[in-house]
Amino acid sequence: MRKCQKNQFIGEFSGVGGSNSHCGGKQENRKRHRGRHFQKGMMGALLASTALGFSADLTGSSQAASTLNSETVKAMVESIEDEYKARAFYQAVIDKFGEVRPFSNIVNAEAKHAEMWKSIFAKYGLEVPRDNYAGNMEAPENMKAACEAGIEGEIANIEMYDNFLTFVKEADIRAAIAKLRTASKERHLPAFQRCARRLAN
Repeated sequence: MRKCQKNQFIGEFSGVGGSNSHCGGKQENRKRHRGRHFQKGMMGALLASTALGFSADLTGSSQAASTLNSETVKAMVESIEDEYKARAFYQAVIDKFGEVRPFSNIVNAEAKHAEMWKSIFAKYGLEVPRDNYAGNMEAPENMKAACEAGIEGEIANIEMYDNFLTFVKEADIRAAIAKLRTASKERHLPAFQRCARRLAN
């Protein structure tokens, strides 16, 4: 299945609307906006914030501006917003279906991931982006579809972090990215895959 088709499938579970025109857009746009695509037609975390009536604040202290390049700052913003987005989606599933696994476990992990990013923002004197996703996500109609969305989301998250590791230089930020990538690949993704297989029978 093509990536745009996957994103459209997952996006059907969101209450935030948008167009799907980006599926036929330039390759450079698909590379620039990475992460979990739970919003239909959204091209990334920053555009999703705008669509919700918010905008991410990329400004920080002069000290931060002198130590981090703009691409790294953008990567940090997209990373924490991706954690916000996943947490909100998984919480929406719990709100609809109850304390079901693996969502009840992974939602807590996503909260810890967001806190990790908050500490890095604070270290570099950057303002922490607001969570514009909490309460703005909708769960799918059944658990099988929710687990399938979880699979697609975690794969996209791994790809996003792989991309960031190609240009982020700071050792502490790279360590955070590597740790979160490992969590998605070795724990979250397999958990959703097991869930989907179980419900497919």
